[in-house]
Amino acid sequence: MIFTSSKFIGVAAAALLALTGAQASVFDKPAVATYWGQNSKGGHDTQKPVSFYCDDSSDVIVMPFVLNFKDGGLPTLNLANGCNGPNFPGTGLLQCPDVGKDIKTCQQKGKTVLMSLGGAAGVYGFANNKDAEAFADTLWNLFGNGSSSTRPFGDAVLDGFDLDIEGGGPTGYSAMVNRLRKHYATDKSKQYYITGAPQCPFPDAMMGPALDEVSFDAVFVQFYNNYCATASSNFNFNTWDNWAKKTSINKDVKVLLGLPGSVAAAGSGYVPFGQLQPIVENLQKTYSSFGGVMLWDASASYANTDVSPSYQVAVANLVHGAGGVKPPTTTVTKTTTTTKPAVTTPGVSTTTDKPVTTTTTTTTTTTTATTAPTSVPTAPSTCVANNDACSIEGQLTCSGDSFATCNHGKWGLRACPSGLTCFSTADGGSVYCAPSTGNTSCPAKSATTVGLGKPVPTKPGPSIKPYKDGKVTAQFSVTHSDSRSFKAIINARRLDKKSFGKTVTVQFKVASNIKISRVKNGKVTQKGNHVKVQFKNGSKKTMVAIIGIEGKIKSGVFVAPTASTMKISA
Repeated sequence: MIFTSSKFIGVAAAALLALTGAQASVFDKPAVATYWGQNSKGGHDTQKPVSFYCDDSSDVIVMPFVLNFKDGGLPTLNLANGCNGPNFPGTGLLQCPDVGKDIKTCQQKGKTVLMSLGGAAGVYGFANNKDAEAFADTLWNLFGNGSSSTRPFGDAVLDGFDLDIEGGGPTGYSAMVNRLRKHYATDKSKQYYITGAPQCPFPDAMMGPALDEVSFDAVFVQFYNNYCATASSNFNFNTWDNWAKKTSINKDVKVLLGLPGSVAAAGSGYVPFGQLQPIVENLQKTYSSFGGVMLWDASASYANTDVSPSYQVAVANLVHGAGGVKPPTTTVTKTTTTTKPAVTTPGVSTTTDKPVTTTTTTTTTTTTATTAPTSVPTAPSTCVANNDACSIEGQLTCSGDSFATCNHGKWGLRACPSGLTCFSTADGGSVYCAPSTGNTSCPAKSATTVGLGKPVPTKPGPSIKPYKDGKVTAQFSVTHSDSRSFKAIINARRLDKKSFGKTVTVQFKVASNIKISRVKNGKVTQKGNHVKVQFKNGSKKTMVAIIGIEGKIKSGVFVAPTASTMKISA
């Protein structure tokens, strides 16, 4: 058998891991992984100490982020308001003794606590494998069972590392993971983990090589801020399941469904619990690689009361097999008071009984079940043809490179412009045309099949072709659309080891029926079909720009700009 050098290293690392002895894994059964440390809700008191979240609703706590790394030197630690330091003198490392105590408290409760590397902010990445291996040594000494005079959490020993690599290119991460595995093998007192948090487009632009070359215990795939979001017919859990079973070095790797903990926790991709419940149940029945749910982040998911008592608790109950949450109950108490008048007995002197007051209390309890939204119609699970019967007037669905509209009980097909493929919007409510990388043959998946509890797709569907140059890669995804308007996001990531500037400029061409009217945190100018978007990135260093845009559709469906017309500069 012939191995590439990277594959051989990955297999050798997996064998080394096996020799350390099998230990029970937190991913042996469906788990809930919760990110803590970035306070996505944004309030001064919305992020509690990490020990607050070490309850039955979280199995794994992931603490982001270690950033600004490039070699064996000391990185920066950022936990938002979770730790305010001070820093170790001359470093970007916070001193967080209280967090260290909380970590040990969580571990004593049986929770797995991981340190996450990367994220959207900061600048990081390796020039070569040697630098990556040196950084693995630094990580072990700072957060693992090594030694350093600058350990942020004191003598607390974390249970492993999570790679949330959003920018900076793919170089070195396989070498870093293999080096960490060697350190893990020196400490048999506990189980250590390597996890990753790739974005859902496959393969991930930053982590793709490492995911194929070295052993991961689990991946927390971000099924949001992209076209392959959970509620969309482009939901590609099947692709990640295929990777887990056929490509991954660790054939027992688990794939967790990564979700925002609230509407505000991400640019797009939040799934209401009523819609999420059948999706999770179907994933668990269909894919042996399904490992549970990841939520970003604790400040959002625990405070989200769209479902009682919270989104976090509901998701945890669902994942742990308790069926989510009990339907909410409404108790109505009715009190009736009657007064019986005084009675005068004939033939008796003026002795009179007192009035009698009687109070009756009736309690009625009403149970209301939580169901998936009924406003989203069911679309067919196979490609449709002209004049096939349909039942929901005005409904749209994809059929290969065409889109179909239900008109007077019959499907009418129209082809996307040449070279484009039909895709579902991220919320599953409509369709649009966009450039594809292939895989457009029938049967097509419907826009609402997964969200309404129908069988999940088992064959890979089409992927939207990304924009890519030597410095930036980006995905254009439509999150919502109707007959008159649309919302979309541009998810841009740096391939080089530089930050986006204070203003990110995106230029592209749109179809004649499209007018861009608004950019969140920015401005837009449009002359004919030429669009220029200027997104205010702020003063912080960041390797990711999530740009939200809105606009009008004159007629037909939204047609996404092709990658060849797009240019991103910062």
